[in-house]
Amino acid sequence: MQYLKDEVKAAIKQAALEEFSKKSYNEASMRAIAMKAHITVGNIYRYFPSKDALFNELMDPVWKAVTQAIFDQYNEAEDPLLISGIITAIMGIYRKYSTELYILFHNSKGSKYENIRNGLVELIAGRIEKEMLVQLAQNGRKVKDPFIFQIIANAIVDSIYMIIREVGDDFDRVENLMEKTMTVFVKDLPKRL
Repeated sequence: MQYLKDEVKAAIKQAALEEFSKKSYNEASMRAIAMKAHITVGNIYRYFPSKDALFNELMDPVWKAVTQAIFDQYNEAEDPLLISGIITAIMGIYRKYSTELYILFHNSKGSKYENIRNGLVELIAGRIEKEMLVQLAQNGRKVKDPFIFQIIANAIVDSIYMIIREVGDDFDRVENLMEKTMTVFVKDLPKRL
């Protein structure tokens, strides 16, 4: 009986990240991943039953971290849209998963994550709407057209996509741009609606 080795699995995952960061999910091949990992294609299938399983193992933790940052971390906060908290969460995810985020946002076509942009917009729009409606109601105000939350969420997601695509691993610059972006879109939002 042959045993699976952690170092071989790690090499496969690293090779897959390299392949998926250069090619879309559809274009990436298990053969190229095997060559990068210095193993046979057949050996990859001992660790991952399919390209889909390999891709999902790499991307699922990132998506989970993103959704937790949007919802779970700020449910108890006095000001749920506190910019410093949002930036801290985004940068924590970006520092840990910069390559994976790039892949999710730009190279996931053909995978279950190919529509992640729309999913992210929906999550952010839902979060902003939930918080804003409560804050506005406390001040006796209403939003005339709730579609504004979709517009704001789209602008935030497009900005994040652009920053990740153009800036790469310059974490200080990413953080600075994210902070400025979130300030423009979120700071004092209840007063501006």
